[in-house]
Amino acid sequence: MATVKIIILKHQRREDNTWNVKIRITHERQSSYIATTHYVGSELINKKTFELKERNNPIYDQVMLDVLKIRAELSKLGHSIDLYSAKGLCELMKDKLSNKPEGINFFDFGYAYADKVLKEGRRIGENYRIAISKFEAFVGNRNLCFSDITSSLLIKFEEDLKSQRSKCGIGNISDSGVRLYMSKIQALFNRAKLEYNDEDVGIIRISNNPFAKYKIPKQPITRKRSLTDEQIRAIKEYRIPENMLGVIIARDVFLMSFFMVGMNTVDMFYLNPPVDDRFEYERRKTRTRRDDRAFISIKVEPELEPYLERYKDSVGDRAFNFFIRYASHKQFVHKVNLNLKKIGNALGIPDLTLYAARHSWATIARNDCGISMDDVATSLNHKSGYNVTDTYVKKDWSRIDKANRKVIDFVFHPKKKDEEKAGE
Repeated sequence: MATVKIIILKHQRREDNTWNVKIRITHERQSSYIATTHYVGSELINKKTFELKERNNPIYDQVMLDVLKIRAELSKLGHSIDLYSAKGLCELMKDKLSNKPEGINFFDFGYAYADKVLKEGRRIGENYRIAISKFEAFVGNRNLCFSDITSSLLIKFEEDLKSQRSKCGIGNISDSGVRLYMSKIQALFNRAKLEYNDEDVGIIRISNNPFAKYKIPKQPITRKRSLTDEQIRAIKEYRIPENMLGVIIARDVFLMSFFMVGMNTVDMFYLNPPVDDRFEYERRKTRTRRDDRAFISIKVEPELEPYLERYKDSVGDRAFNFFIRYASHKQFVHKVNLNLKKIGNALGIPDLTLYAARHSWATIARNDCGISMDDVATSLNHKSGYNVTDTYVKKDWSRIDKANRKVIDFVFHPKKKDEEKAGE
C-alpha cells in the first residue's frame, strides 16, 4: 500500500533561505515527490526532525488537505494501484490536485497531429483531417475524450460512414474508404497512448482500448484495373474535338504516365525538367517513409518526347506546365480522372482512372513481357524487401530502362514484337 507524507528536503534550500514543501508518495519501496506552491523559512520547520511544524501553521493545514485528498484517491484505485510505480502515482495525483479533466480530448489531439504531419510535407495528414472531421460530425461536438471512445461507438460510426455519399457524389463511401477512415482513428488512438502512457513507470492516462473488441473491416480484394494492350492503343488513338481541351489533356496524361512507368499526377505536377534525357525525382507518396527518399531515375523514351514539347513549361521551372493550367495538384488529378471517365465510357472501359496506367504497365511487364517481379517492383519504385542488401548494391537504372522499353514496344509496336518472336 502506498504511503503519503508531507516532507521538506533539507538539501534543496533556495537562495532566499526557504524550502519547498513537498508531498512524498512511497510505493513498492520507491518514492516520488509532488512539489506544492508553498515555501517556508526555518521558523516553520522543526529543528530536530526538519519537518513542517504542525501547530498554528496554516501552510501545514492547507497541504494536509491535499494529503487527505491523495489518500482518498489512492484508496479508490484498489488493487489497480499495483499497476503504478511511485512516479506514476505522483503524475496521476498531480492531475487530481489540479482538477484537470479526467480525459484527453480526442479531437484536440487528432487535429494537432494532422497539422503536424502536413507541416512535415506528408499528404497523409489530409486523410487524418478528413477522418477526424467525419468522426466529429458523427459525434456532434468536440467534447470527446479518449476514455469516451468505446467499441460500440466505433461500430455505430462505421455504420454511419457506410451510409454517407462518396466524395464524387456517386454511390456511398466504399469499403476501402470506410477502412481508410477507421484505420486513421485507430492510428491516432495508438499514437496518443504512445505519447501519454509510460508503462515502464506506471503512467497510464489512456487505459481503454476499444480496438481490442472492434475490428476494422478487412481490406477488400482490389478489382484489377489493368487494361489490355488493345485498350491502351485505343486510348492513344481516341480522337477528341479541339474544343474539349480537358479531355485531350486527360488522354495525354494517361499516356505520359504509361511512358514514364506509371508516374502519378502529383509527381508529374511537381516534376523538374529532365537532365541528360532522364527524369530524376523522389516519389512524393513515400519519400518521407524511406531511407532512400524513394528516389528513382526514368529515361525519356522517344514516344514521350512529343508530349514533353506539348506541355513544356516555357520558364523551365518544371518539366510540365500543369502547375500553370491548374490551381493545385488536387485539381489536376480531379480533372484528369473526371475526363478519363468520359474517355472510358466512350471506349467501353468502365471507371477509367489514371491509376490504370500504372497498374497496366506492371501487369503487362510481368505477364506479357516476362519481366521479373523484382524488376517490376523496382520500376514502380516500391521498397525492396532486401533492406540490408540495398545499402551495398548500387541501383542499376538500366534495368528499368530495358523493362520500360519492352512494355512500350509490346503495346505500341506489336510488329516489332512479332519480328523478335520470328527471329527466335
